[in-house]
Amino acid sequence: MSRHAPRSAGRTGLSRTALITVMLLPSLLLLAVFLFLPLLRGIELSFYTWDGVAPVMHRAWLDNYARVWSDPAFLKALSRTVIWWAMHLGLAVGGGLVLAALIGEIRWRRAQTLFRSLVFVPHIMSLAVVGVIWSQLYHPTIGLLNGFLGAIGLDDLAEPWLGSTAFALPAVGVASAWQAYGFYLVIFLAAIQAVDPALHEAAAIDGAGPWQRFRNITVPSLHNAISLVVVLAFINALKGFGTVWSMTEGGPDRSTELVAVYAYRQAFSLGDIGAASAAGLSIAVIAVVITVGFNRWRDRAAVGR
Repeated sequence: MSRHAPRSAGRTGLSRTALITVMLLPSLLLLAVFLFLPLLRGIELSFYTWDGVAPVMHRAWLDNYARVWSDPAFLKALSRTVIWWAMHLGLAVGGGLVLAALIGEIRWRRAQTLFRSLVFVPHIMSLAVVGVIWSQLYHPTIGLLNGFLGAIGLDDLAEPWLGSTAFALPAVGVASAWQAYGFYLVIFLAAIQAVDPALHEAAAIDGAGPWQRFRNITVPSLHNAISLVVVLAFINALKGFGTVWSMTEGGPDRSTELVAVYAYRQAFSLGDIGAASAAGLSIAVIAVVITVGFNRWRDRAAVGR
């Protein structure tokens, strides 16, 4: 009997591997079709000059990358993308962290579940719906924002928010942060609930207030969650297209044109598929480099502690 045990264990291990492979196969096929193949195609197109229609593509090697990185419009779009990420980090991530801490203080389980569900609603809305809602809020004549300012006697602060080159990017950034903060909130709330309640109880006995407990116990305990959310916020900032396009299409005067919008305009407005691919691949490489660098810094900081 013992001589057959290893063979049985081997068969069990093989069957588990086969089962896992079969279960993952549909997901791997979807990734290949909708992610890896388009990525490889984009890399290929970045080395050609093509308008998307002509039957022949002309090899350009690195000319597309040179044109993109020497284009002032691309460099301005890149700087706006950095500003966009900073706004996303401060508003969506910061707001999600604060709200998660407040919801975590609610001891009534049903109320906590209700608030958690309500604040997550914006995240499940489509970007087009979010764009329409906030475009109406920002409307210069019938929008609620200017109407509220007028109602409290601050008419001088009313602005054509989406029609101003100074306010359009912050205005769209607020809308994007409102749509995204619920996702980060859920991550933070799960991490907060994993913190040992005895730490808060001991701190409360010692006289620590809610702010002191949040600063000295909650935030240090969220190190991994904060690191994850910062990376996700950076990636989401680089993908900031849907909200911008649905609200301003990159205007006015290209003041809200992020890198994603720049690439879209190059491809579908100017018919320069090669430059669009080069811009997209450039920002993808930047994202990978920054993400890897940030993760290594985080790991070294964790070891140092």
